[in-house]
Amino acid sequence: MTRAVRKKIPDKVKLIAALKRMGLTIEQVQFDHNPALALRPINPLTGDTIPPANDPDHIELLMITEHQKKTYGKSGEKVVTTAGSDIGNIAKVRRLTQQQEEARRRMLAKDQGEKPECTKSKWPKRPFPKRQKKGT
Repeated sequence: MTRAVRKKIPDKVKLIAALKRMGLTIEQVQFDHNPALALRPINPLTGDTIPPANDPDHIELLMITEHQKKTYGKSGEKVVTTAGSDIGNIAKVRRLTQQQEEARRRMLAKDQGEKPECTKSKWPKRPFPKRQKKGT
């Protein structure tokens, strides 16, 4: 007597079953890369990030509100800031990288004997305060 071979349960079905066990649905959660992909260095040999983009040890299951807070930052009634969030950190890295590249370019130009581009600035002229004549 031969037994029929069952199909393997698809991973999506397993995920839905696990979420259901925790009292969640697939619409309530999102997956987050930690650290964000844009903040990871690139491996020149493979072209992938370090750690790899789909490494399960660096992917977290978050509720949608938690994921938005981590990605976009805290927001209150009056103050909205991206400091400490993924997009805030990515913007900071880009700013610093651009500044470092500009400083490196200036240093290399200086080493090669080129005169640095400097713009002369003048002190702003301001008029002396006007005095009123006495007795008039």
